[in-house]
Amino acid sequence: MTTYAALSNRIRSATTREELAKREEQLDRHYHAGTITAAELSRLDRIIMNRLFFLLDTLPENPTITTP
Repeated sequence: MTTYAALSNRIRSATTREELAKREEQLDRHYHAGTITAAELSRLDRIIMNRLFFLLDTLPENPTITTP
């Protein structure tokens, strides 16, 4: 399994914002170590953002914003 695939799987398996924050730190370390490219970093970061939006949508303590 490639580094990209492993990181992608870890991001997709995260269930809390704290886990996603840890994954983001991992991305930075891998990028600075040269184990992922800038393009891969960008794609993985988008996966994190999509996952965050999904988690925010499904958390009960976050009210739904409605417009009048």
